[in-house]
Amino acid sequence: MTTPHFADLFVAIGGAFGDDPALAHGERKFTWTEFVEQAQRFATYLASVGVGPGDRVGLLLYNSPEYLIAQFGAFLRRAVPVNMNYRYLDDELAYLCNDSGAMVVVSNASLMDRLQRIRLRVPTVRSVVSVDDSTPLAPSLAPGPWIVTWTECQRAHDIAAILPGSADDVYMLYTGGTTGMPKGVMFAMGDFVQRMFTGYLYRGWEVPAADNVMVRIAFHRAAGDRRTSIPACPLMHGTGMWLGAFYTHLMGGCVITLPGRSFRPDELWATAEREGADSVTIVGDAFARPMLNALDAASAAGRPYDLSALRIIQSSGVMWSAEVQSGLLRHLDVRLVDSMGSTEGGMAKRIVTRGTSMETARFEALPGTKLIAEDGTVVPRGAGTPGRVAASAVVPLGYFNDPVKSAATFVMIDGVRHAMAGDWAVWADEHSFTLLGRGSNCINTAGEKVYPEEVEEALKRHPLVMDCLVVGLPDARFGEIVTAAVSLVPSEDTRTDSQRADEVLVDVKSWLASFKLPRKIRVVPHVERAANGKADYLWARETLSQEW
Repeated sequence: MTTPHFADLFVAIGGAFGDDPALAHGERKFTWTEFVEQAQRFATYLASVGVGPGDRVGLLLYNSPEYLIAQFGAFLRRAVPVNMNYRYLDDELAYLCNDSGAMVVVSNASLMDRLQRIRLRVPTVRSVVSVDDSTPLAPSLAPGPWIVTWTECQRAHDIAAILPGSADDVYMLYTGGTTGMPKGVMFAMGDFVQRMFTGYLYRGWEVPAADNVMVRIAFHRAAGDRRTSIPACPLMHGTGMWLGAFYTHLMGGCVITLPGRSFRPDELWATAEREGADSVTIVGDAFARPMLNALDAASAAGRPYDLSALRIIQSSGVMWSAEVQSGLLRHLDVRLVDSMGSTEGGMAKRIVTRGTSMETARFEALPGTKLIAEDGTVVPRGAGTPGRVAASAVVPLGYFNDPVKSAATFVMIDGVRHAMAGDWAVWADEHSFTLLGRGSNCINTAGEKVYPEEVEEALKRHPLVMDCLVVGLPDARFGEIVTAAVSLVPSEDTRTDSQRADEVLVDVKSWLASFKLPRKIRVVPHVERAANGKADYLWARETLSQEW
């Protein structure tokens, strides 16, 4: 019987389908045999520096084959990979190294200077592995006792370094830290792998147990059904890794990473056309809107992309507006899978195809999902009272090194353990709810609660609005007022930005209650977001707090 552990499953898939593609990155291609062998060699290196079960291995990498190979190699040692945000600077990176207790960090060469500067502040890090990315190492970063190259790590292979996995091992993903410093969310490996098998459902495959994965993959391959996926968003975040990589590799498919450091929609579509990709993973409108613009432009130029192989675009993490979804479906006959959840747990989903009705922020609740009112009672399904979303599907073990936050987030409700990450929603009917937003961002204006995400989606419905973020600012009269940073669609309109922003407000008045309308709108050239498309509310608050 195959253990429900990524390492054992990937080795088994490699043994059964070794000549099939597993990784692609531009001109670089890796078969499943090569994927397994390179992961085993990296596991040998980890063993040589004392990394074993439960130890942490940091991944400070852009999307690349090395990211997935290093993660696989850590799994082979029963170690715990730690996702590290490549946007972090010295202090943030030092915090993450020390909080996780990482023993080894794998880093792109272009990011190595940050690790070198914090070397004396991260005592648990025994070595740093430098991955070539066409950025020569500075003389001060030459290979030595603390720095080893990825090529050097690939030289040795000792099968004794490979340890059989256990379903009780820990899988961990660090959150983005939108409500404080990042925290590692821990899962039991066996439970988490089973959660990743739900990706089969979106493909129309039957969800397997760990011991019949090979049979299920072989059955679909015999029918010519092989998955080729592009995670357009960063692998360092859950959406890219889980929906884009794990879903695909657990089907024996190929994960294609984009060489570009920043997201370029034309690169995505050209790659999808060239590789015959059937799945793309994104994070809401921050990715989908530029993708739609690129499709519109290609069509208008008479050179539309051939995306006939594409079957699924999947998103999670932020709202994906109905207007943008509808625009994509003008060009693509695909399933749009919008998963509502957080690192702490999945809560709901929405699947849209051509001809189906769509409504921004409305989701079908997953089984066991509840809404909890402010007084701690369960909101009856169909009731109009807002509540915190409580998810019960594969609840994490807790936060790494934070029992207090763990106790507050992972709670027992009616005898069942639930995760409550802070999202608020209201039942739309017996089976679906409308997402209101994250409670920590809720604006209290004259006693009325306003959720920024709801206002943002109303603003983004307007054809003049490219993107926006909404925050509450202190106000002597109302406590807080609703304000918005908005980027507008480029236009040859002779009106000023202020006049066009006024038009947006006039139209949005028919879509929102008056107390939810922004009292101030500031037009900005570009709305700042994290690499994964999530909102940078700190930037928005600082921008909107400046004198106008």
